[in-house]
Amino acid sequence: MRRLNLVALASLVLVGMFLSSCGSDGEAVGENSAEVAAVAPLEMRSMLASRTESRLVATIRGPGQVGYIQPITRRDGGEMITTFRIKNISTGALAGFKVDEFWYDDNGDTVTGGSYRMRRPFLQDQIIEVSLRVPRDSRMARSNYEFTHQNGVVEANLFDEMEEPTPLEEEEETEESGGAETAAR
Repeated sequence: MRRLNLVALASLVLVGMFLSSCGSDGEAVGENSAEVAAVAPLEMRSMLASRTESRLVATIRGPGQVGYIQPITRRDGGEMITTFRIKNISTGALAGFKVDEFWYDDNGDTVTGGSYRMRRPFLQDQIIEVSLRVPRDSRMARSNYEFTHQNGVVEANLFDEMEEPTPLEEEEETEESGGAETAAR
């Protein structure tokens, strides 16, 4: 309890010091707060409207659909590597798309598994290639795959063939010295 009181007192002192250093013009701290609060949303709207390229993508809620070709599994040293080619055939983007692989022994008991989660939204008609690496075990007999996304489950359809994966768009940035555009790393 004594530590909690000490932390609260220290926080109060730091906030007081911060507020006193912010109001060095002699104005009261809260005088322009309503004016700033009214201008901020308007500025944000104009900034969003002026941008031609939006980074925000609307994602679907509920069940999604993907198509995939039969995964290829190979041994590499002490690992089993499973490679998928997956296409989003949903009506919109999938947020937090995830692939889980579970390996079972002959008795049906889980031996090991691997997982992949896509950081960016999985856009409609986008094709990705996923590699899952799991440690090899002599008891491994068969595997199972599960596809999910942040807002629901994913229905997976097996395809016979599929196009090459969609390359990720590289962001470009300009250098101030030469004005040349280079790909971001």
